Amino acid sequence: MRWIGGLLFVLCLGAAVRAPEAMGASVTADTLSVEAVVELARHRAPAVLAAELDRQAAALESSAVARNRRPDLALAGRALVAPKGFYDPAITNLGEYEAKVVLDWALADGGLRARARARSALDLAQAKLEAAMQGRDVGLQGADLAITLLRLREVEFAQIEAVDWIDRLALLMRGAVRAGVRSTTDSVRVALERNSAAAALEKTEFDERTGEIDLMALMGLEPDSTFEIRSGFPDRPPNTEDSIRIMASVSRQPEIGIARIAEERARLDILEAKRTTAPTVDLSLDAGLAGTDLTHTVPPDLLAEDPNATLADRLRRDLGASATINVRAPIRGSAARLSTQSKAIALRAAGLKSGGQRVTQQRIALEILTRWRSAYTRLVVARDATIGAERNLLRVKSLYSGGAILLLDLLDARRLYQDAVERHADALQESRSAQFRAEDRP
Repeated sequence: MRWIGGLLFVLCLGAAVRAPEAMGASVTADTLSVEAVVELARHRAPAVLAAELDRQAAALESSAVARNRRPDLALAGRALVAPKGFYDPAITNLGEYEAKVVLDWALADGGLRARARARSALDLAQAKLEAAMQGRDVGLQGADLAITLLRLREVEFAQIEAVDWIDRLALLMRGAVRAGVRSTTDSVRVALERNSAAAALEKTEFDERTGEIDLMALMGLEPDSTFEIRSGFPDRPPNTEDSIRIMASVSRQPEIGIARIAEERARLDILEAKRTTAPTVDLSLDAGLAGTDLTHTVPPDLLAEDPNATLADRLRRDLGASATINVRAPIRGSAARLSTQSKAIALRAAGLKSGGQRVTQQRIALEILTRWRSAYTRLVVARDATIGAERNLLRVKSLYSGGAILLLDLLDARRLYQDAVERHADALQESRSAQFRAEDRP
């Protein structure tokens, strides 16, 4: 019995010391760091591309609205044919026509065009902030997926080692059962342990593949792409410089800028409500052709003056130009005062939301620091627990080889070690995620 225990000890010891050293060390030809994953996601993710197109559209719209200072130039034409006997000739003039080039120029508009330019500038600024926010969020999503894959692969390797360890134990146990030094109950217990370990490994592999699919979609890669994630930054706790930098980044967050833009829009709304009675002055210049009587090529009145008149003479007579000035001074309506009051209340609400957004971002910054510090502390504890579980497994194997404990004690020690390894991987994931969010904060 002792030689069986000694052999078991040697086999188990070899499996145990390999696991910690090899965890997370497998690297394929195509490897990506977490930072590289984030960079790809921020350039290829559909949501980022859509936000960039929205920004480009807002930029073009802002450029278009910025030109509203210029006068409008247009071609205007119309024709009405009313033969003799239809309607009153004094009204229809036997038809009318005009073909003109018209220039319209708003000399005074109560600030309407200026407010339109301001709104388009705010729309562009918001589109830029939303694109930045989308890129930031997609990058963090990609980092979380990549870090999750790191954890899954570390857990997967440990579970593969556990299955191999149990398989070697099962092989040895079958030999011991045939030799009559072990009962079939021990062999059944090892088989059940193996089934449990294989099921856990299958679940981890499923989660890993699902995470890879999500990450490939985020990075714009083909579904059959293969890659390996590696951690590109050392695990460390936050320091004073990190705290200062993160708190200083509060004012640069896109959410605060978007809240300020909403406040500026509310101010423009108030200004527009107050300027509803502002007078407007429009100047219209036109040049071209305008005449009556489309029932004759040359009107009778022109023939009466010159029997030899032609169509060219008619067109020369119809040729001309005119200028029109339109002045409009609205009278304040009964609803204008209520509209101004509602816009003033909306401005106060936007101001409160803007201030609240700053408080929210300050809270988020503090939470990022707290999470990082707490996660790293838990990582240190989990690392120590893994070392302790490994030492305990070595001690239990030594006791089992000497026949001092039962098989269940050995299997329990192995499970404790496996749980410690997986908790360490979980703590490492949390610490890496918190650290990346803090270091990536703009």
